[in-house]
Parts: sequence; C-alpha cells; structure tokens
Amino acid sequence: MNTPKLDIDRTRTKLNTLGLTYAADHLDYLLAEAVAKEIAPHAFLDRLLESECSGREERRVKVSLKMSGLPTGQTLENFDFAFQPAIERSRIDTLATGAWIRNAETVISSFEIPTGTRRIA
Repeated sequence: MNTPKLDIDRTRTKLNTLGLTYAADHLDYLLAEAVAKEIAPHAFLDRLLESECSGREERRVKVSLKMSGLPTGQTLENFDFAFQPAIERSRIDTLATGAWIRNAETVISSFEIPTGTRRIA
C-alpha cells in the first residue's frame, strides 16, 4: 500500500489562501524538523499554529507601537532625569523591577494624585 506524498507547495498555497501566512512561511522548516525528530502529527500541527499565533502577535505589537506615535528607542537608561527633576531616578528604577506587581502593592495612593477638586468645609 503506497501512501501519497505530500505536495508542500499546494499545502503552502492553501495556508496562504486561509490567511495563515506565518504558518506558510515556516512550513518547510517545521516539516523538516518534524521528520528529523519524528514529531507526532498533532505536535507538528501545534507548532505550525504556534508560529502563526506568534507572527500575528508580533505584527499586532508592531502596528500598535507604530500607530501610538510613541518615539522608538526610548529606555530608562537614556531618559533625561535632569530635565525633569521632579522624577526621582531611584523610585523609577525600583518601579522598573516590577517587584510591586509580584507583591501586589499599591504604587500610587490617592493622596499623591492631585484630583483638581477641593473639599468645602
């Protein structure tokens, strides 16, 4: 009993037709890896779909950043703290560690934020 050979170009065309362009781009590599490592078909399919999901997420972030109009290449290392002396570098460096997230701490209290309202006695 002969098993039919897979036509990679036809498969790639179908992936592109379905809009799965990242999966189509990675098909050759992932298929070669699956054959070499004897990866199960469901695991191969999962990796193929993961490449599509990763590619779409990368594109979404790239487009979102472009549309935001935020300047690129800005980091805490090149921020001019001298230009804005009200910002404490040590506090920003501490916040940048993200420890406050893991510890579920409140970073800004309502007493620190001017609300524009005043209490009438």
